Amino acid sequence: MSHTVKIPWKTRLADIGEAEIKKLLSYFSIPTKYDRDIGIDFRCELVEDDSPSLDFYVQAKATGHLDHHWRASVKKSTVSYWLHRPFPVFLVVYDETTKKCHWMSIEEQRYDLVNRMSKTSGNSISVQMQKTHLLEEGRGKNAEFIRKVKEGLYSLTMSRGWPQFRGEGYIRQVPLPPRSEIELLQIREKIRAGLYSLLIYYLFLQRDLDKAYPLAEFLTGFDNSHYNHFVWFGQINKALGRKEAAKQSFEKALEITGRDRNWPRESMKDIVARIKSDLESCK
Repeated sequence: MSHTVKIPWKTRLADIGEAEIKKLLSYFSIPTKYDRDIGIDFRCELVEDDSPSLDFYVQAKATGHLDHHWRASVKKSTVSYWLHRPFPVFLVVYDETTKKCHWMSIEEQRYDLVNRMSKTSGNSISVQMQKTHLLEEGRGKNAEFIRKVKEGLYSLTMSRGWPQFRGEGYIRQVPLPPRSEIELLQIREKIRAGLYSLLIYYLFLQRDLDKAYPLAEFLTGFDNSHYNHFVWFGQINKALGRKEAAKQSFEKALEITGRDRNWPRESMKDIVARIKSDLESCK
């Protein structure tokens, strides 16, 4: 008895859509198809001046007919996966009726998606794409998409607390300002980590007090909730012979250790003892 294998039209349409999308992407990038469906279909390398540059991802969809917009219910886990990729994600929908491909930047919708996921019950949210942008056939035809790839990368790195100068060449635009309290806190932490690295370099490796001094001074004003900022500033002032300034810094460090209830008392004991010793040496 023979069995007829049937391939549903929906499956064939998805393959047709992916092929068409890949063809159009190939005019300005190198698209690589993922073997497994993980919520993203293509990883692409943008090509500029015939050289690969920035990466981005594409989730491909296909529909038999697209009216004013495309809409689908998407699992929150998939949306979260898109937003946590290291490069910008784009949704591209192939309309079988018109043979056109419409696209949307997921990164551009980041905070709307995050907000709706937090406020919507259930495992899915509605994702909607307007018929605003088209992938076009031909070289030099997709400048807006390319611009969104670059903007998406600035937005994505900012969401992780890494502001980046925008643009290329000698004169560039300042980074985006933080758009949420989380971004603000992440940026402040990145600044603090960077200053720590520079301070350790100048203070302990180069032993250059003149360069270490302004870094430690800035840290005490930038974030006065960490005792070690004041310990470093006190040690530098002490080494420079500024005993009164050093004394004030060590006293501030002790005050902070006394009110920080998150520190295990046992591990704090030796630190407090060292700060007290530094303070005594300034009297």
